[in-house]
Amino acid sequence: MIPSDNKERKNKSNSMEDVKRRVRESIRYNQPDFWLLLSIVLLLGLGTMMVFSASSATAYASKAGSAYAVLKDQLLNAVIGVVAMAFVSFIDYKFLAKFTIPFFIGCNVLLVLVQVMGITLNYAKRWLKIGITFQPSEFYKIAVILFLAYVFSKPGLSHKAVRLMGVVIYIIPVGVGILLLALQPHISCVMIIGLVMVAMMFAGRVKLPTYILMAAGVVGLAAVVFASGMVDFSYIGERFTTFLDPERDTSGDSYQIMQSLYAIASGGLFGKGFGQGVQKYLYLPEPYNDFILSILAEELGFVGVALVLGLFALFIWRGFKIARHAPDKFSSLTAFGITMLITVQVLMNVAVVTSSMPVTGISLPFFSYGGTSLVILLAGMGILLNISKQSHYDKF
Repeated sequence: MIPSDNKERKNKSNSMEDVKRRVRESIRYNQPDFWLLLSIVLLLGLGTMMVFSASSATAYASKAGSAYAVLKDQLLNAVIGVVAMAFVSFIDYKFLAKFTIPFFIGCNVLLVLVQVMGITLNYAKRWLKIGITFQPSEFYKIAVILFLAYVFSKPGLSHKAVRLMGVVIYIIPVGVGILLLALQPHISCVMIIGLVMVAMMFAGRVKLPTYILMAAGVVGLAAVVFASGMVDFSYIGERFTTFLDPERDTSGDSYQIMQSLYAIASGGLFGKGFGQGVQKYLYLPEPYNDFILSILAEELGFVGVALVLGLFALFIWRGFKIARHAPDKFSSLTAFGITMLITVQVLMNVAVVTSSMPVTGISLPFFSYGGTSLVILLAGMGILLNISKQSHYDKF
């Protein structure tokens, strides 16, 4: 027989081990996803480096002789974005869910204001200046994701949303915003939101008739907009023609894509070295924006591009893992939508710079220069990190 005092010591030891185990599990599972956070940090760091390299020549030529002008702006945007990401990551996503509808309505109001008092740059009216200059379409991307996640997870709406009632509940409201984006015109944003919306509808198990009705509505609306002449969409035809025959007008419509292909081809396996690219010297227009991947390919080669795409693959894998293990349907759909947003933008940007699809204004997340886009992107990462903290799975 075991003496009673030995039994007590053994039970106490087992109890202490259980407590320690639970504490370790609590610490382990209540942290943000390590691999997601690592991919975000590395992508942001590499992206900032490439913005400096790609912008130095253009900035020196056009920004009062300062090669660091664009870098300074991007660093400021990155700092603000990281602060926003950290702040949002500590806000319970359930709290954010309560403000989904007001946020969605507010973003639609901003899109209306763009038509009334927006700023026109490069033949597109996409910006608002209210103290600061910003792009409401970037807010609208996140607003649509949160709105759809709310609709498909709300008990009183979800069973109606997956049927034809969804046309009234979410397709028409989102369609209003998409129409306003088309009028700017901002077709690339329309395409991104449309693809993310279809993916979230699929994840929400929407019935087939809804897709058919939505497709018919899109075709009909597009026909009305084209026929009305409210917006000049002739540039779309020109870009499609350029896509089919890039060498047709190498000094005109095809100039940008041809310079992009020259940059990619000259990079080879290991590239020319960081900062040693040639196409950024006023050959490739605005190389630090949508075509920054071309400069990366020229300077870091196939290996550098593979590394960056590998980091995006890591991000996407962890994002979908978070969505799979999320604690409820709203958080699951939100994580899925944010991950799909990055996936769609990366795939479309790669397709554009390699001339695999017609040129559109698709930025490369974490890399392309931009204020609103980078800050809102990192704020979205904060939402994803918050959901991962409340999800029970192995984070490391």
